[in-house]
Amino acid sequence: MERTAALEVPKVRFYEPERNLPGRRLRGTTAESRFTVKFSRSYLSQHTAIHHRTDKLATACARQVPINGFGIADFVAVAWNQTDDNSGPLSANEFIREARPTVRAFEVKLNDWRRGMTQAHRYRYFASVAILVLPAEKCKLAVPYLETFRRIHVGLWGFDSGSNRITVHYTPRPSAALEPRYQTRAVELVARASRALPIL
Repeated sequence: MERTAALEVPKVRFYEPERNLPGRRLRGTTAESRFTVKFSRSYLSQHTAIHHRTDKLATACARQVPINGFGIADFVAVAWNQTDDNSGPLSANEFIREARPTVRAFEVKLNDWRRGMTQAHRYRYFASVAILVLPAEKCKLAVPYLETFRRIHVGLWGFDSGSNRITVHYTPRPSAALEPRYQTRAVELVARASRALPIL
């Protein structure tokens, strides 16, 4: 089992209207939220092995990334090829133009893979890659529909939270976000939360 507890995955701070509802539990205390944190830590410790064909090894990430009109992505990872260029911090648009990062948006669900697939599909408007993550045992219900995932360009991964094992069933090739301005917003939010991107 890989050690993942030391990895910090920041959460984007934003106003959450659901906190106003009576009897509503906070996101940080749900089983899905704990599963997401465990997955994101495992992903960060394994991302070079999972994406072994890419040279974009520098990674910044954040949880709960809200993109107006397209939902709140459970986890977003921005990967780019870090160079020794000392030109200083860039604007988000300059960073996207020069570094051509891969933005991966993950929807994490404990159940209801159909709903999760629909939510992940909306992330294609701001992400290069959209992926649905399910508990490993729940993936068995979705795998027979892998052709549907391929047709709509949404990835399907399984995660075993006991062993920290990530199983990749399908990952679409990175492509341009359907709405580039929303990709800029996603990158800005990850930069603000993680402070790991070379962005002003």
